[in-house]
Amino acid sequence: MADRLAELEAKGRHIAPPQPGLGAIALALTAEDPDRVVLSQAGRDLTRYDMVAMARRLGGALQARGVKKGARIAFQLPNWWEAAVINMACALFGWRIVPLLPIYRAAELGAILPACGVDAIFVPPASPRVDYRAMVEGLDGAPRLILSVRDDTDPDGFEALLDHAPAAPDLPPCNDAKLIIFTSGSTGRPKGVIHTHASIDAVVRQTVDLWGMGEGDVLYVPSPIGHIGGSIYAFEFPWITGCRTILEEGWDPARAVQVMDDDHVTFMAGATPFLKGLLGAAEAADTTLPSLRRFICGGASVPPELVRRGLAAFPNAVVSRAYGSSEVPLAFPGIRDRASAEARADTDGEKAVELQILAGSDPVEPGAEGEIAVRGPQMFIGYLDPADDEGAFTQDGFFLMGDLGRLVEDRFIVITGRSKDIIIRKGENIAPLEIENILLQHPDVANVSIVGAPDAERGEIVVAFLVPHPGQGFDMAEMSAHLEAAGLARQKFPERLEIVDTLPMNAVGKVQKPELRRIAAALVAGAGA
Repeated sequence: MADRLAELEAKGRHIAPPQPGLGAIALALTAEDPDRVVLSQAGRDLTRYDMVAMARRLGGALQARGVKKGARIAFQLPNWWEAAVINMACALFGWRIVPLLPIYRAAELGAILPACGVDAIFVPPASPRVDYRAMVEGLDGAPRLILSVRDDTDPDGFEALLDHAPAAPDLPPCNDAKLIIFTSGSTGRPKGVIHTHASIDAVVRQTVDLWGMGEGDVLYVPSPIGHIGGSIYAFEFPWITGCRTILEEGWDPARAVQVMDDDHVTFMAGATPFLKGLLGAAEAADTTLPSLRRFICGGASVPPELVRRGLAAFPNAVVSRAYGSSEVPLAFPGIRDRASAEARADTDGEKAVELQILAGSDPVEPGAEGEIAVRGPQMFIGYLDPADDEGAFTQDGFFLMGDLGRLVEDRFIVITGRSKDIIIRKGENIAPLEIENILLQHPDVANVSIVGAPDAERGEIVVAFLVPHPGQGFDMAEMSAHLEAAGLARQKFPERLEIVDTLPMNAVGKVQKPELRRIAAALVAGAGA
């Protein structure tokens, strides 16, 4: 593990221009204005001074327990402010942070923790559903330190560690590995993605340039901090931009609307379910969220009609799709202005990276569809497992995003599907996203996912898993009529329709298509198409 990190740090595929790391930024800003609030949660405000002071005490306590520079520190926490302090301690003392989603269980942790060589992990107290400490203790190669947060029964938990004397910071260089985060697994086995202090800093600075965010802004963060988006919004943005972050433990649309109005929230980012929920709750509360200046929607398929609804409902906000990945976060961080967002609601953001659209290894004609490859200072330096690097990059260092798309006006990206998600029916490529977007325009359809299933005669057939709105029905005849009215080529029509109550989702709202493909294959094999 240590050799792999050293190799990647030295290699530095596309290192950002040197910038002070988060730890150095925090120390300088705290000296300048210690009382400025960085983060708020449930009525508690943490100032710059609070955050750095607690991080230094936590650092001293961990050093006293043998945690050395370069150690890997994991947390498996809900959206709690303590995670921001843990992240700051890592930035001040040169430890690598490993965020983990609370939904992970022994199967995921048993692979991730030994692969990272995690030295210490912070976990919540036991609940009726899961005893996190016992789960981690039962793993082969469990971390040496298992530390509880918000657990009154643990004499050596987070709160007790903060009683330790503060240690002097030991700042890492900007090209050191900072973050090891695991892909959500929507396309298969999760991979460990390694970012440096410089690459994460570049994510924020390039995004802020397009968003125009500054000290007067308030950022609402209900997205899980175990995911790349939530962690950056909660941990990095308030320090680099000067904004204040409101960290929300759970997603409650009605509460979100109240907080956003009461606290004059200006920015929010989240996946499709967040925008849908916010629209419904705002309508119920009879508010247009007048302080909201921007909503960034990404992480899952985002129907253009949903973006248009957001623009209509929130007249002071730029509502747009955005596109990126754990490897290259916010590669296309949204659309700069409201007029462009209204005109290009069907696109997935403006480019903030070097971009190639490829057919094989060759660039396509302008405006044509191809595989998306990007390069930039916000790009990760490599995967934890070197085998995962194979085939992930072009020869000139562009990362292959695994998606198909086309560029519009040399500015906006349109995602047309997954390069590995394409259904090949009778030798013709079918993009599921195209069918999904059309079906989502039907008033009776709440959600839908299109997958392929093996078929001896046709290669694959098209299967639709569809969730109707409550109280509504939907059948093959209605689906075919709607697709025909939309002008979709008949060879793209699904041959099988499965009505379901829900679609399998991960923690950030992405449909788990591998699971649906498995179900579709079993259905077709068992009953025929």
